[in-house]
Amino acid sequence: MAERRRLPVIQSAPPAPPAPGRGAEPEDENAIPARPPWHWVGFGTVAIFAAWLPLAYVAQAVVARVLAQRFGAAATATEIGMALGTMPAGERARLMAMLALPNVVALGLSAFGGGYLVGRFGAGTTGREAASAGAMTALVALVLALGAGAASGITALVTGFVVILLCVGSAAWGGKVGARKRSPAA
Repeated sequence: MAERRRLPVIQSAPPAPPAPGRGAEPEDENAIPARPPWHWVGFGTVAIFAAWLPLAYVAQAVVARVLAQRFGAAATATEIGMALGTMPAGERARLMAMLALPNVVALGLSAFGGGYLVGRFGAGTTGREAASAGAMTALVALVLALGAGAASGITALVTGFVVILLCVGSAAWGGKVGARKRSPAA
């Protein structure tokens, strides 16, 4: 019977650490090189959108529940619009804030999570790359929303400012927290 073959990767001993006072040994030719920090901007952007989608679904469920409690489950968009038009300005502003809050929280949490991913797992990344991922997410979301005619005029400007500020700030914060949690070997 022929001699059994062994896999050299499994059978080989781990590399020895460099001796004190000597230079580091040459890197293994099979080692995967670390990604440059700018690659993590794209990963962070995708992570933010991936987290934002289910959170936005939950946020919209909360908004629908608030509207159903306020105007009745059978109310149509026209009836709600007419009721909003007859409300006093203060009451309407409070209701609009209650409707916006779940979506703001969903976006903030997803931006923080994407920034955390960039800071924690991206070798050489800082809060800047995480903030860039948040800025890219905000720009893509705003282009999609404005292209669909979601808002116009001053409402679009205020919404855009809030979305950019929230995405960039939350992602940068998440990136800084993630970088602090990064292992020293990364």
